[in-house]
Amino acid sequence: MAFPTIQSAIPKRRYQFGEFAITLLTDISSSDPVSYLYIAAALREGASNPEVYITCEATTANDEASYRIRVLSEQDEHIINQNKEWRHEQKFCDYALQGIQQMFELTDETPILIG
Repeated sequence: MAFPTIQSAIPKRRYQFGEFAITLLTDISSSDPVSYLYIAAALREGASNPEVYITCEATTANDEASYRIRVLSEQDEHIINQNKEWRHEQKFCDYALQGIQQMFELTDETPILIG
């Protein structure tokens, strides 16, 4: 599985979530064949590279603009949802944080906005 090839991006928000630093990226320039609207990158403390990326990508379904959410890890890739609502930054961010909470079993943790 290939992680996103990010040439440039703006880190819009950062969260501390248990042992993870989560960064929400916007204004993403990439050489990948998909158009990223947002990327949430989850970096475990002490690691040099993110462990997982949750992406929001523009798609066209039935001639209608839509957005899909994919989870990219070193071992796997999944499309987990597709909907117009993911174009809203806060909805995507909340959904990505819930996904990270579930993936890494952070049930006793709360994401803290740090910037």
